[in-house]
Parts: sequence; C-alpha cells; structure tokens
Amino acid sequence: MKRLINNILALATALMCPSAWAQTVVEPTNPNILAEGRTINKDNVLHYCYPGTGFTIRFDGAGISARLKANAGYYAVSVDGGEFKKFTTHGYPDGVREFELAKLSAGQHTVKLMLVTEAYQVFPEFHGFVLGTGAKILKPDTKKRPKIEFIGNSITCGYGNEASSGEDHFADSTSNFAKSFAGLTIKNLNAISMVVARSGIGIYKNYGDTITGSEWPMPRVYENALINDQSTAWDFSRFKPDVVVLGLGTNDLSENNYDREKFGVSYVAFVKKIRQHYPNAKIVLLNSPMLHYQQAQDLSDVIVNSINAMRVLNDARVYTFSFQEQDDSLGYGADWHPSAKRAAEMSRYLSYYIKTEVLKMKK
Repeated sequence: MKRLINNILALATALMCPSAWAQTVVEPTNPNILAEGRTINKDNVLHYCYPGTGFTIRFDGAGISARLKANAGYYAVSVDGGEFKKFTTHGYPDGVREFELAKLSAGQHTVKLMLVTEAYQVFPEFHGFVLGTGAKILKPDTKKRPKIEFIGNSITCGYGNEASSGEDHFADSTSNFAKSFAGLTIKNLNAISMVVARSGIGIYKNYGDTITGSEWPMPRVYENALINDQSTAWDFSRFKPDVVVLGLGTNDLSENNYDREKFGVSYVAFVKKIRQHYPNAKIVLLNSPMLHYQQAQDLSDVIVNSINAMRVLNDARVYTFSFQEQDDSLGYGADWHPSAKRAAEMSRYLSYYIKTEVLKMKK
C-alpha cells in the first residue's frame, strides 16, 4: 500500500510539472551547440580547463539548464547577447548536477554558458543542456563572425579582477574571465574564440621559477588540449583563427630575475610556432600593463625584435599593440592585477585596434 501511495504521489508531481518528464535533453556533442575552447570528448562528456571555454545554444522555447560537474569552477551565462551573470558550481554534493541558467518567456533565445575561472585543478565537465517542454533546437549563428585566439597569463584570465583592492589575494570568487580584457574583446567583436591562458605562465620562465627556465612554460603546454593532462595532444585543425592575440612576458620578467637572451629567443620561437600552426592568421603581440621601467622596455624590445624576425621571413602579418601601464586611477584587482574597470578600458582600445587595423572591418 505504501509503495502504491508513493507511485501515485510521483505521478501527481509529474502531472503538475510536465518538465519533470518531458524536458528536451541536448547532448554535449550535439552539432547545434557552438563549443568554444579546447575540449576533449570522453564518453560523450566534454572535458576542459581554460577560462573562456563556452557553449552556446539557440532554441525556441522557455527555460534552460546545464548539466555540469559540481564543485568544478565558476561559470557565467549570457542570454540573448546580454551581460554575463556569474554563478558557482561549488557547495553541492559531488557529481553531475543540473544548474538552472535562466527563466525565459517562450520564444527564440540564444544562451551562452562560459567557464570564467581557471579550472585545471578541479577538472570541469559539460554534460549538455536541458530545455523546457517542447523546445526546438536551432542552428547556431556563426556567419561573418571573426575567430580570435587569446594566449596569455593571469591578466588574460581575469585574475582577481572583481577584488576590492590590490591588497586582496587571489580567489576564484573574485576572478571573472567575462570581465577580463580578453573576454570583453571577444564580446565587443562578437567573435568565436579560443583561449589558452593560465596564471603565472611565461614564455620561458613561469612565475617563481629559476632564471634558467621552467619545465612547462606556455610553448610546451600550448601543444596540449588540457593543461592538466599532458597526454592530450591538441588538434590544431579544429580551430583556425583569423587573429591570434599573444599576451605573455609578465611572469618571465616581473621578478627581475631573468635571462633576457633566453626570453628573447623563446619569444621569437613561439611566434614562429604559432605561425606554423596558423599560416593565415594575423598575430598581435601585446605588452603588459603590469610591467614598468626596465622590464617594460625589455618586453617592448623583444616584441619589436620578433616582428623584425618575421619580416625577414617575408611575414608582414604580425602586429603589436601596447596598453598603458596601469596606475591608481582605475583601482586594482587582487595582487595588483588589472581591475575590472582597467580591463574594460584595455578592451575598448584593443577591440578598436583589432577591428580597424587588423581585421579591417567597417567602422
């Protein structure tokens, strides 16, 4: 009798909430999901680690959730091109959990879900979307959108950009790729993106390592899909950017304990490696707003030398863009990184430069 009563109650609940039994489950590998970033498919589950990794879906319906691994980073969601709203997957029982992304009125919608923190230590997973009853999946809009890859460090990641001051220390809760200069530039240009960035990483020497260099700097990590799994070789044919934006050098030079010659040789070699992977891309080399005095000049000199080295090879598709050195005027993020306000200013100028000078898009 007790079992019969429980079955009746379950049926009544389903009748009152049709979505409990009539939801539209969209598998993570569905071709109508636009996946951005380096992902690995393991048993129909997408694995990834870099901030900026995103999943976009267009559909006709109301309501959307995402099935994600719990306790594996912070995400943000944008609905119909609106601002990204951040949420956490932490604080839940381990396993796969369904996270509601938005309550929507019936109609056509575009929703983008994006990882906005570094997650190489928590191993995030995307298990797909769940749409409301009767929803219809639509093809993604990819026409006439530039493709941009960002390669960088903590500045690219949005390290601590929501912190209250430079005296605060790093926390995922105050870091947000969507508010980084890279995330905002992607949004400003309506670009399809790829992000390969990690805090502390350098061209030849990661932050805190010895002057002789690091075992796993960016040029070595760059060949893998997952920074936390060196066996996952990345297939560069999966994404062919129009523009590659390289923002490295801060960690090589910031401690005044570096070999300038090694740094310069490694920088040029990495630019050449990018060119080998992407023969047709335009490459933009960035300075660092966090470097000052001799370190800033050394990075500038190496960038100029890299451009000249490529010109010797008849490659005129390498550019440079310089941010202003940061000061107190727009505040600081954690550990004196760029604040969200600073990143917005950086993005505004970089977006205009890429649009007008690199991509030659109409104003």
